Amino acid sequence: MNYARVQRKYWSIAIITLIGLVYLHTTLRPFSGESAHLSPEPLKHGGQKTDHAAGAAPAASSVALQPKCKTLPGANDTVVIMKTGATELQDKLPIHLTTTHRCYPHLLLVSDYAEDFEGLVVHDALMDVDVQIRDSHADFALWRRLKGEGRSALNATELSGPGARLPDGNGKPTNPGWKLDKWKFLPMMSKTLEEFPDKKWYVFVETDTYMFWSSWLAYAAELDWQKPYYMGAQVNIGDIAFAHGGSGFAVSRPALEHVVKHYKSHKPDWEKFTDGHWAGDCILGKAFADSGTPLMRAWPIWQGDPVHNMNYDRVDNDRQLWCHPSVSYHHLTPSVIEDMWKYEQRWLDGHENTTIPYHRHSDVYADYVLPKTQSSRDNWDNYAKDDKGSVESPDACRALCQADETCLQYILNDQSTCFTTGRPNSGEPADGMHSGWIQDRMQAFYDTAPSCDIARWITEY
Repeated sequence: MNYARVQRKYWSIAIITLIGLVYLHTTLRPFSGESAHLSPEPLKHGGQKTDHAAGAAPAASSVALQPKCKTLPGANDTVVIMKTGATELQDKLPIHLTTTHRCYPHLLLVSDYAEDFEGLVVHDALMDVDVQIRDSHADFALWRRLKGEGRSALNATELSGPGARLPDGNGKPTNPGWKLDKWKFLPMMSKTLEEFPDKKWYVFVETDTYMFWSSWLAYAAELDWQKPYYMGAQVNIGDIAFAHGGSGFAVSRPALEHVVKHYKSHKPDWEKFTDGHWAGDCILGKAFADSGTPLMRAWPIWQGDPVHNMNYDRVDNDRQLWCHPSVSYHHLTPSVIEDMWKYEQRWLDGHENTTIPYHRHSDVYADYVLPKTQSSRDNWDNYAKDDKGSVESPDACRALCQADETCLQYILNDQSTCFTTGRPNSGEPADGMHSGWIQDRMQAFYDTAPSCDIARWITEY
């Protein structure tokens, strides 16, 4: 009898322990395969002059192990489409897997080669192009090699590497991957609608683009997704206005439905037009316009300069960059993308009582750029361009800058030439250069800049 009571007590303890273990496993594991995320220290915001739209904090039910950015209001309404290519994917995509992609509930990867990469499906957008073009057109030589031999078909000279600098604004016309790129844009629209037909917003970015996810969601909350929108940083080639692809651009569902229907109804004509053009984003802009959705010019919210080389006092068509919200940056290396993502997560931690915090360009200057200019750096280019002649030392170059009241920063290159500038920037790594800043003037640039009051969202054509 005593033995039976002991046995029952044993089994009761075992069952309770098992239930407890199951509960812990199901409630504490990360969602959607997310790895554990420890929030960084709260952002210490220096010199902020503007207030951000205040509201209720994110729901307490969000799981701490999941990045806050993934559960921001409206996140589930947007699909992010990242365009890449076989010649760059292995250099530029991996950083996004541990940074930006962790924020997106819905993601589509499109390329010129179908493959599985680190557990993600990469779609070949070019499968939608006419088979005769794919089988015979000179632009598709790399595509045919990839189809036949896989990645072993690539040689080292065809790989992009992690760098982001371009010698000019005309792309890479000799790179076989770049030749294919223009053919992706319209098929990418069709593939996006096929995979995600019921989302409100579709945001298209490239692997060297950084998008402030929180700023985009704040922007989307100001717009009516049921209206046709095609918005981005405006560029013109001839009489065609289009959203620059590398700067990122956003499309509402009605606009996407219209352009896909138009493309499918006139596919041979669009493929002929693509053959005779060089810029895929321009081709896409014409297709949107022809389908009834002209470009909404959204610079400087969407813009194509890298965060380390900006024109903060730029004004175009009465739009002042400084006070507008900031969504996108282009031509960024993987290390800068990682740095900006970590910065945005600290920003979110510092704005827990804001519904959807967003950045103005002035915020980025104060909290991202200024902290990087507190001491001089070797092997660094801060983009000072005004030639002041030869000097003997970095101190002599600095003295020339200090003597000019308009000078904010300087460079001494490996030829002992001193350059100065009144344009403030943090810069990036570059061999053979010594960069420095006049710190009090860098701070004064912020302190004396125009005050930013209301949010300057661009919502009308």
